[in-house]
Amino acid sequence: MIRSILALFLCLASSCHGFLSPWVPSSLAVPSVQSSRLSKTLFMSEQPELGSDETTQERIQTLVDKSPVLLFMKGSKLFPQCGFSNTATQILNSFNLEYETVDVLSDEYIRAGVKIYSQWPTIPQLYVAGEFIGGSDIMIEMYQNGELGEMIEKAKADMM
Repeated sequence: MIRSILALFLCLASSCHGFLSPWVPSSLAVPSVQSSRLSKTLFMSEQPELGSDETTQERIQTLVDKSPVLLFMKGSKLFPQCGFSNTATQILNSFNLEYETVDVLSDEYIRAGVKIYSQWPTIPQLYVAGEFIGGSDIMIEMYQNGELGEMIEKAKADMM
């Protein structure tokens, strides 16, 4: 198993047009593959980041703009798929308000794109009145000190 992994690595390394050649001894080098298609698929960093395309970012902006309180989460508010998303929905449910959710598990582009949009690496993500608030840890802190309640009350008033 280890030999096959090493052989694959060496094959890939030799096709990287010298990128890894200083680290591969010449006795182990495999003849280079000159396929430009292969070299393009090897370098994921050369491809656009999933969710960073303009269409996905516009979709996220539209979702944020149309919902006074929006939670990007794993699962739905009725069936959260992770503990952090469950915590976030429990906090929002305590305010007895209508809020929208987006299940990021159902759309890889939204899942990756919302992290780019907010420049925040984790999910869930809460938006109130178009403003990014944070994840469940920030929500807990703001709930405990009353800040989230004030923000939600203002959003409720704006909904009417």
